[in-house]
Amino acid sequence: MSKLILHVTGMTCSGCERRLEGAVSALSGVQSVSADHSRSELTAEFIPPCTESIIIETIEKTGYGVSKNENNVRGIMAILVIILGVYAIARHMGWLEIFQNIPAISEERMSYFALFMIGLLTSVHCIAMCGGLNLAQSISSGNGKPLCRSILYNLGRLTSYTLIGAVLGFIGEKAAITLQVRGVIGLIAGGFMLLMGVNMLGGLSLPVRLFPKLSRKLSAGIQSVGNHSSFAVGLANGLMPCGPLQSMQVYAIASGSMLAGALSMFSFCLGTIPLVFAFGLAAGMLKMRWRQRMLQAGSVLLLIMGIFMIQNNLVLTGFTVSPAGTDTDGAVVSSIEGDVQYVTTMLHANGYDDIQVTAGIPVVWTIEVDEKNLNGCNNEIVLPAFDQQVKLTVGEVVIEFTPEEEGTYTYSCWMGMLKNTITVVEK
Repeated sequence: MSKLILHVTGMTCSGCERRLEGAVSALSGVQSVSADHSRSELTAEFIPPCTESIIIETIEKTGYGVSKNENNVRGIMAILVIILGVYAIARHMGWLEIFQNIPAISEERMSYFALFMIGLLTSVHCIAMCGGLNLAQSISSGNGKPLCRSILYNLGRLTSYTLIGAVLGFIGEKAAITLQVRGVIGLIAGGFMLLMGVNMLGGLSLPVRLFPKLSRKLSAGIQSVGNHSSFAVGLANGLMPCGPLQSMQVYAIASGSMLAGALSMFSFCLGTIPLVFAFGLAAGMLKMRWRQRMLQAGSVLLLIMGIFMIQNNLVLTGFTVSPAGTDTDGAVVSSIEGDVQYVTTMLHANGYDDIQVTAGIPVVWTIEVDEKNLNGCNNEIVLPAFDQQVKLTVGEVVIEFTPEEEGTYTYSCWMGMLKNTITVVEK
């Protein structure tokens, strides 16, 4: 009996493990097989007529890759450096201002567009993990047309994600999550996406499992349900241990609202539907080798989104970072009148103003808001150092706080994208 250990790229969760184990175990001569996504490894024991090349070919046909380099750390680091470089250039050139005009979800910490885009970018993972379930719903087996079955399957997914988001948002509401805790939750979600992106590229073997392994009974149960109802298997899909999905579930908890949690998960799922639906309809035309290329592209996008989430949520936790430039030259300095200091600034379409205040004296900060400059990104200010989160409306908005210690403090929009500073000087 021969034993083979392969480094497999593209695995991110227990669903991927079960998919690979099922495909390889079906080969004639395979005695045992075990996949571990945390280590990116597949171990198989086999006898003739099975061979190493047959197992590798099967893995690749399933939509995953086999890498000779167990840890492609240099390649991953190069990709990360390139991504950070492009991000820095885009930020300096002002290209990120495209995000300033996207509509915001009321009282939610993400925008409709951002959540939709995360779903769209990570939908390649949905195809890799749940491709078998998706294909099963798209191929008619006696009753029901492929188009109808595919629509019902995706409708079930949308319903399941939305209901789960509502429940998690309700939990977050009752737990009364603070601004700092929400920032930490965002860092965790961003870290998950970063780890998954690196893992999907085959550049890291994780020391521990991020997500529980899907049991054979549960896999068989979902498949059995799918044979009878496409909508029901779509509902069950929301319970799958999927990495990107669970990252978004963390955000649903952070929303602190039942409605916002439902809307956030609805937007995310809506983003996954176009590619999943198209894949189901094109099942007979799409070749498996393209799936690996799609996964590689998706993993890079996951890296970008993970870095983006971490950078923004660092600001929400109160971590001071170098802010982007503003339209004004220098900080707006407060004027002291009696026992109070006053400072007045204008809201800009692309951000705010830096301000300078004096320590130990109460501040009355007036922000003049013009309707033409108010948008979905800058409509809420977060001051982590002073534990304030203020919604901006047309007219004059007054923020009051007392800076006790001198230093430079970062404040930002509710997404952590637009950043400026409050400089506190000694008396």
